[in-house]
Amino acid sequence: MRVALFRVVSALVLVPAVLSSARDLAQSTPAGTAPLKSACAANSTEPTNADDALRLREYAEAERLYGEALVADRTSSAAMAGLVRTALAENKLTDALSLALKFVGSHADDPNLLDALGEVRFRRGETDEAAKAFNQSMTLDHCNGITFYDIYRYLNLSGMYASAQRRLDFAHSLSPQNPEITARWQNSHAVPLTPDQRLARLQQQLDNQTLTYPQKNGIEAAMKRIQSSEKGTCELVAPVTEAKFPIIPISTVAQPDVMYEAGLEVQINGRRRRLEIDTGASGLMLTSDVAKAAGLIPELETKTGGMGDEGLASTFITHVDDIKIGSMRFKNCRVQVLEPGKIAGRLPDEIDGLIGPDVFSDYVVTLDFPERQMRLEPLPPRPGDSSPTVTSLATSEDAQAGMSLADSARDRYIAPEMKDWTPVFRSEQSLIFPTYIGKAPVKLFIMDTGASQSLISLDAAREVAQLSGFDAPTSRGMNGEVQKVLVADKVTLGFAGVRQVVSQMTSEDTSSVSRSIGVDISGFIGFPTLRELVISIDYRDNLVHVVYDPAKGYHGTK
Repeated sequence: MRVALFRVVSALVLVPAVLSSARDLAQSTPAGTAPLKSACAANSTEPTNADDALRLREYAEAERLYGEALVADRTSSAAMAGLVRTALAENKLTDALSLALKFVGSHADDPNLLDALGEVRFRRGETDEAAKAFNQSMTLDHCNGITFYDIYRYLNLSGMYASAQRRLDFAHSLSPQNPEITARWQNSHAVPLTPDQRLARLQQQLDNQTLTYPQKNGIEAAMKRIQSSEKGTCELVAPVTEAKFPIIPISTVAQPDVMYEAGLEVQINGRRRRLEIDTGASGLMLTSDVAKAAGLIPELETKTGGMGDEGLASTFITHVDDIKIGSMRFKNCRVQVLEPGKIAGRLPDEIDGLIGPDVFSDYVVTLDFPERQMRLEPLPPRPGDSSPTVTSLATSEDAQAGMSLADSARDRYIAPEMKDWTPVFRSEQSLIFPTYIGKAPVKLFIMDTGASQSLISLDAAREVAQLSGFDAPTSRGMNGEVQKVLVADKVTLGFAGVRQVVSQMTSEDTSSVSRSIGVDISGFIGFPTLRELVISIDYRDNLVHVVYDPAKGYHGTK
């Protein structure tokens, strides 16, 4: 995520860990150790016309039909829950919460309404309250497939993947006619195609006589890449247990002593390139100029999301033969190339692209910004692991070869030496921190080293600060200009045992990010805060450890 630079005056101090409630819930999991009742009968109830209207996003019609059903039967919890879910689908979060609380207030022991309340809480990012509502709903009705599906979504975001899969399997057995549950269940049990199967599909595409010359080149390049790739794409040429890389500070002419961005030197096909370390990005992303200079041929066109109001950005996927980072060397690695103007112009001239630390997810990744160093260390072995992990640079989203998501799902493991680490939520590469802002309830913020400042959503800012306009250049993200930009005064951020007081914080509409993740994202913790910290990340288990030393690093103007 890219935003316009804005002056931030802050003070970062140590505070006691205050997220024990969220941590305990994530570790114990909603639904606790309650058994999944195999004696439950599958729900054969056909969807109502109102249900169909909601599924088809005909919200006015759904609201009308649910309202009529409630007039006909004032005790219909299905109609009440439908009205709540319709408001939620329309992104009317305040209205949805008001309705849910009203209905639960008069029907406190109704599992359908408690589940609907949990859905609203979850969507609003109120994860503790959501877990409590889901647990209450499940306790009252062990055979509600929708509740178990909602618990699956909560656990999946928490990194409890095996527990989540069990809930999804059970939800599907209870509600096989539910299209959303069925689609998610089928996807989780689908086994990825083998290289031979992928080649066969590409050959079918290549036989299409209407292909353009560039399309044909791209398919042929993809086929050659599959044919030439070794098992375990982008694996290390030689084993490396631990590694250290210098973090290259990126500064401005006006303030050469201040690190505004963090870079990492990477050799791509023998050419030295400098990539920005960006926890908001995933994999390796190059500018189109770098890709052109390296002679990279597009293999697959795709789209990528982010902040901005100009729609998705066009990218293409390709592979590079050789990547070298310090003493580590990788072969045949996937990279993403962004269309001209989407990265170029957002980054300083000395930056050639982005690298998401999630590419090192086979390691514990430490970003020691005060010491200007990135460190890689072994992940603690899980109990029962008998074979060493094959280390690779995770530049691809491909699932484990020959295994479905369901077969490969594992729960978060907290090793004894990591007992004081902070469990966080994760959606793809995004690390989502339960965060205190002032005296408001806990909100969810994404840690983003690629953001040139921290920012807060408009709704969250209104709860804790005064908002005003400013005359700085329009804020821009990867997907264009962000239209609604205000400033919130004196916002306190508390996360992972540290707290920062930001005197002026940009406030923007984050609803597009929230919709894509499925929970309300109240802001981003940007680089001016993170550059003062030592941040260790375990992507496998959704764990983060943050250390602040007031004697090290740049602490801004007090």
